[in-house]
Amino acid sequence: MSFKSDAVFDKIKLRLTKIDPANRQVENIYKWNITVDGKVAKTWVLDLKNVKLFVGDSPDVECTITVSDDDMYALGTGGLTAKDALAQDRLDVDGNIELALKLQPFVSSL
Repeated sequence: MSFKSDAVFDKIKLRLTKIDPANRQVENIYKWNITVDGKVAKTWVLDLKNVKLFVGDSPDVECTITVSDDDMYALGTGGLTAKDALAQDRLDVDGNIELALKLQPFVSSL
């Protein structure tokens, strides 16, 4: 199955290669549950402590974001803001919402 949001995660992975480990401002571990038809179809982990992104799971996740494949694509391409997605119940955050807000530079304007 192909996912529109894979393009967003490819851009995030590219941005990770440009991070200077000595100057990291965010060092948390995030999980994205990407849904299709209301069911989790793919899970991505963004580990900013170790500067890596992968498909799978991690026991050390500090913030989980659940969003549809279409909405994740829209978030990454600027067609939807996180604030609007939260207000419209199109994005769910489990854990510290402040941590989710720190992701804006990695996801927006891809």
